[in-house]
Amino acid sequence: MDISLVYAIVMGGSFCLLLLINGLPLIARLVRYLSPFVSKHLIYRYILHRYRLLGPWSRADVLVQLIYVAGNICCFEFWDTTISQVGLRAGTLAMINLIPLFAVPHLSTLADLLGVTLSTFRQIHRSAGVMAVMLTIFHLLVMIASQPSFPLDLAQNKFAVIGASSLGFIILLSVSLFRRLSYELFLRTHQALAALAAYTIWRHLPSEKAFPRAYLYISAGLFLLMCIVQTYMVIRQNGVFRYGCARACITHEYGAVRVRIQLQKPLDIKAGQAINLWIPSVSFWSFLQSHPFVVISWAEKPQDHLDLFIEPRRGLTRELLYHAKNEHAMNPLVLFSGPHGKSIPMDDCENILMVASGFGIAAHLPYLKQLIHGYNAREVRARRIHLVWQVRDIDVTIAAQSLLNGALNEDTLDDGWILAISIYCESSDIGEKSFGKRAKVYPGKAPLREILQAEVAGEHIEKKPVDNIDWDTKTLVEGELESGGKTGKDSQLLVTVSGTDDIRDELRSVARGHLTDGVCFFELDYQPSQ
Repeated sequence: MDISLVYAIVMGGSFCLLLLINGLPLIARLVRYLSPFVSKHLIYRYILHRYRLLGPWSRADVLVQLIYVAGNICCFEFWDTTISQVGLRAGTLAMINLIPLFAVPHLSTLADLLGVTLSTFRQIHRSAGVMAVMLTIFHLLVMIASQPSFPLDLAQNKFAVIGASSLGFIILLSVSLFRRLSYELFLRTHQALAALAAYTIWRHLPSEKAFPRAYLYISAGLFLLMCIVQTYMVIRQNGVFRYGCARACITHEYGAVRVRIQLQKPLDIKAGQAINLWIPSVSFWSFLQSHPFVVISWAEKPQDHLDLFIEPRRGLTRELLYHAKNEHAMNPLVLFSGPHGKSIPMDDCENILMVASGFGIAAHLPYLKQLIHGYNAREVRARRIHLVWQVRDIDVTIAAQSLLNGALNEDTLDDGWILAISIYCESSDIGEKSFGKRAKVYPGKAPLREILQAEVAGEHIEKKPVDNIDWDTKTLVEGELESGGKTGKDSQLLVTVSGTDDIRDELRSVARGHLTDGVCFFELDYQPSQ
């Protein structure tokens, strides 16, 4: 490369970097201005609605996928190459797309490093996987068609077919119908097929060429590095060698599993974050399993114990319920990784609507505790929190009663409250009941559209008289004074949901029509069973 070209690139890059740094405030304002428009017309509008085996796809999802596909197709350079070269290039592109798939032993680790949610990274993982499989199949078909014969007794051809078949089976078994039968079996099969595909690809590639084998070595190197990093983080966070392993107390109440992990070393964990838990003594195969659970406990300082509220499904969670009922392994040794996930900032929101169904209440509990603590310490702007909880029967509410009562007991600043709880029970033998002034039980399904519209209108927020505000206290109420004491109609409404597909889709549709009214909508990482 010409030295003058290198100089031009360095100088141009330096000027562009300075322009970017200086223009960041302008870019941030532009993003805030365009965000409601983009969300309303691209992110929250579905092209394909949710079906059992497919969807939902928003306009943004389709647009991103089209750009991704177009980028890979452009790399073929059809206009300046032969069909055989296109086939070889497809194989190389498949290897490149496989790098992020083979790079980490656990998706949560890379999602945290990239600063995206686990659900977002799972979409990236799926897209890269499908693209790699399609490119592999295209590569295989072109190579078969461009050769006079394709003898399978030749090792290179045999391993090509086995590798492509392994990747194809990974895609087939990733369909939700197979995944829901046994998640643990699906996960181990998925990993075994991925290892088989990596080995057969390595055997298929010519050894005399550095590329494209180098892409496979890069994947292996990244995987080994991430294994070392993750192992170090687990040992460091658990304090294994210095303090010993943590222990868990497992109990149950009305069909729900409660786990308290007594840490040997305090852990700083934010509201909404989760841990991957490993309990080897629960069952014969549990030493091979680690499962993510959202942490329902919250504290301003690092915690010396973590509380979990678990819905028994299949596999490990069902075993936990069995052992709790039979008082087996009540104090087992555990290891965990984390905390994983991103915490949603709620400090600047005056009105918060939390919607949960079933065990989705677990995802909201740490946010409730954080908001009420911040309100009592005058650190947040929250003036109303409305928790809407949809349940099939009353058992899960009884199991979580002590957890909600703890939040209600803390919400007593200035002989008032900001938390209101509405429970909607689908059981036919439940009538409307009130538990004090802040918690009510209603029969049937929650009228989510009416509830959200009422919160947008600020019907339940009272304007604070300026004379009643403590002027000597460092609070966020100063912002209200400057704006003349805004009501909920003028302020931002934050909507969070951890619920069934139908609930999330309905809220998404309703919130889409109010984005210009300052509504922000978030689907939490943990979503309960349907």
